[in-house]
Amino acid sequence: MSAIHLSATFRPRAIRHVFMDWDGTTSLTRGGWSEIMVDVFAEALPHLPGETHESIRELSRNELMKLNGRPSIHQMARLSELVRERAGDALNADDYQRDYQSRIGRVVHSRLDAVRSGAASADTLLVPGVRDFFRALNERGISITLASGTPYGELIDEVRLLGLEHHFAAIIGPKGLDDRSFAKREVLHTLLREHALEGQSVAAFGDGPVELIETQNVGGLAIAVATDESAPQRMDPWKRDTLLAAGAHAVIPNYNAIAEQLATFFP
Repeated sequence: MSAIHLSATFRPRAIRHVFMDWDGTTSLTRGGWSEIMVDVFAEALPHLPGETHESIRELSRNELMKLNGRPSIHQMARLSELVRERAGDALNADDYQRDYQSRIGRVVHSRLDAVRSGAASADTLLVPGVRDFFRALNERGISITLASGTPYGELIDEVRLLGLEHHFAAIIGPKGLDDRSFAKREVLHTLLREHALEGQSVAAFGDGPVELIETQNVGGLAIAVATDESAPQRMDPWKRDTLLAAGAHAVIPNYNAIAEQLATFFP
């Protein structure tokens, strides 16, 4: 489960700019976020006849992953819709958002505090090999734009704490937790326009379908990062299969191999 997987549609190409996701793709600060969000979904959703605890969790996982890459308020809005569709007493998206953010916030703060205090290395919160990967891109003159659904204030603090700020040409995120205007599609199209780039000269790395699909739509190279967040040296088979189904041109478990084989991807 650790090898790089190339789909039949993969073709190496000359890349000038990399469009990079943060959570799960670069950083493990929010590792396990999806299970926390599944908990929020599963606790709120009324059961229909014949549904089990496990089937509800699988439904929840599929629904939230469709929106992975967008600010979490969109997933909370979808949860509110699903509860209403099941004739349940739905809260509004902001209420579900507060619940989810409270849960994930406790985890994130604990991990970041461990790095700040020196109890843990910054590299424990990074997908393996990503620091060397960024260095290799920089050395080849390939620019990197970081675009994340994590609110910008949190995002920039984490990027600086983990020592990665100098690698990025730009760092972009929503203004806050309730910012519904942020969309990676708009960020990508702005990137192409402002840098006078052809779509085929851009590669996206992400662990959700949003950035991968949008990159394919402009003719770019879509590379899925299917890291098993509980064991980052391995590939998560569920992520791999989900992201291949979204049309990823390649799937990697982490960056340990790709940093050494960059010419295979970007000749």
